[in-house]
Amino acid sequence: MIPGLSILLQLISAVSAIWLSARTGFYKPWILIAAAVSLMAIRRIISFIDIMQGGHIPTSALGAELTALLISVLMLSGILMFGPALRMIQRRNELELEAKDMIVRETHHHVKNDLQLLQSIVTLQRNFQNTASDPAFLSDLESRIRSISLLHEHLYKTGTSVTSIQFYLQSIADSISTTYDLRNVEIQLDLQDHSVSTKNLLYCGLLTNEALTNCYKHAFEEHTENPHIQVRTQREDDQLLLQISDNGCGMSADAIQDSSQNSYGMSLIQSLGETSGWSVVIDGSNGTSITARLPLETTPA
Repeated sequence: MIPGLSILLQLISAVSAIWLSARTGFYKPWILIAAAVSLMAIRRIISFIDIMQGGHIPTSALGAELTALLISVLMLSGILMFGPALRMIQRRNELELEAKDMIVRETHHHVKNDLQLLQSIVTLQRNFQNTASDPAFLSDLESRIRSISLLHEHLYKTGTSVTSIQFYLQSIADSISTTYDLRNVEIQLDLQDHSVSTKNLLYCGLLTNEALTNCYKHAFEEHTENPHIQVRTQREDDQLLLQISDNGCGMSADAIQDSSQNSYGMSLIQSLGETSGWSVVIDGSNGTSITARLPLETTPA
């Protein structure tokens, strides 16, 4: 009978609400819903007893009973739909936790690698400089550490494993320019954003740091009319071109090729050219130009 079916559906709804209260941990709202549905079922039971005593459903009450049955069906359907929705929410939360855990692991991995790189930089510089009391030694070391910390600062601010190469290289250029404060030297930045891995981004920062430091320290020792430095990035097919150039005194080909005559900074720049996928060309014939080519990150189709 229609009243009996309504009662059954309402009781199932009440039991489902109690089950969801235990499953979700939101006891009060689901218990209140279960209590309300139970009271509706009690009311239907009273009506069902009256009908049984009368022996049939009055024609005037048939519409109300059918409406009550429809309400019971809709109510149970709505409550049961919370099950799949709950599983979807739990799965989404699990995926978010997995993503956050992956970011944390990648961050720790990058920091570990960067600290190892920093240790290698310090060791290599120590071999070139026998004393750590030289202010120039400390200044150069500080600028290299700063170029690494700037990258981690940007990664921390964005909360991702990706940062803007344009903003990163501009920050390094601003930092070096402030350090040397050569007001007569104009620095021209022609930077665009490109998709570069975090590792290559760090290497771009180190190369830019060393090249700009060399420019400010050595390029304009002699008088140069309208001294300027240019830093630019450009895409060439699947590669990124990074070029730092000046119109200073330049370098002889012998000085570039003879590693024994090179400073630590120039040696570091040349060593970056040995990185997988990288090439670095140094030209000192008309000022000094350092051109690096490195792979861009491929974007999944």
